[in-house]
Amino acid sequence: MNSTNTGSFEFSGDALRTAGVARLAYVRKVYSFFGLGLLAAVGGTLITMNSPGLLTSIALHPWITLFVMIGAIFFATAMSKRPQMALPAMLLFTFISGASIAPTLYVIASGYIAGTGPGLIYNALFITCLIFAALTTYVFLSKKDFSMMGASLTIGLFMVIGASVVNMFVQSSSMDLALSIIIVILFSGFILYDTSRILKNAHGIPPTLAALSLYLDFLNLFLALLRILGGRRD
Repeated sequence: MNSTNTGSFEFSGDALRTAGVARLAYVRKVYSFFGLGLLAAVGGTLITMNSPGLLTSIALHPWITLFVMIGAIFFATAMSKRPQMALPAMLLFTFISGASIAPTLYVIASGYIAGTGPGLIYNALFITCLIFAALTTYVFLSKKDFSMMGASLTIGLFMVIGASVVNMFVQSSSMDLALSIIIVILFSGFILYDTSRILKNAHGIPPTLAALSLYLDFLNLFLALLRILGGRRD
């Protein structure tokens, strides 16, 4: 009887250890893909900033760039369950997204607007990395489940999109600053939510899609902080 119980306990322990190893491998893969996505985005930005013709085309055709990005993210999503295509498709999207923000970063880095310069980009990037690392560490250490935030965050995202569309016509700098602050809060919440999903639902989400979610959180947080810091200097 004791032997059976011991055997059962040992089996359960082995099963838990196996599950833990599999979860750790999945998490490592997700964050490796996330890192590669960031590198591809940086590559897309630098290549575009050093290609005057491409830089000008993207700057003059923002809607075409937006449609290309939408197509790329749908392609990455569709390929997420095909092992040979999942990572290249994800990197294609992050490369394109990096290229799409190159004109904005070029203007800021060149100092064409008073009070801007490369330092503004570095500061926004540093704060983004700090927030991302702090929130990720908090989820990893606390092991809290933030999945209940999903519905609220989604509603908030649609409200921000709607307000942003309105501000395209209103062109209010105060509203833009307020929206940027809200976006920082919103995507800080998404970092908590997505990190929690990765830890709680290992293998339930294709690793490239999980990495893509983290990348979009990081990118939107960076762009919002860039607007806030730029607005303060103005």
